[in-house]
Amino acid sequence: MQTFIKPKKKQDEERLDIRIDADVLDSLRAYSQFLDSPQGYVVSEILRKAFRKDRAFMEWSKKTEAVEPDTSDANNARQS
Repeated sequence: MQTFIKPKKKQDEERLDIRIDADVLDSLRAYSQFLDSPQGYVVSEILRKAFRKDRAFMEWSKKTEAVEPDTSDANNARQS
């Protein structure tokens, strides 16, 4: 059976505390149990799918990245 997202792979994680609607939380718990995967993983994978499929967000993101200066070289130069 193919599911909407695949079961968890090992990844680096950070903590995020949020408030969501009770019915969404109930569905999240059930879906996590169905996939036998942590809730954080389920949220991450669903968001990844949304980000990839939202064309307006992708266009905005590309424009934003093009406008923001890349400071990594400047930061690396300071650290040397």
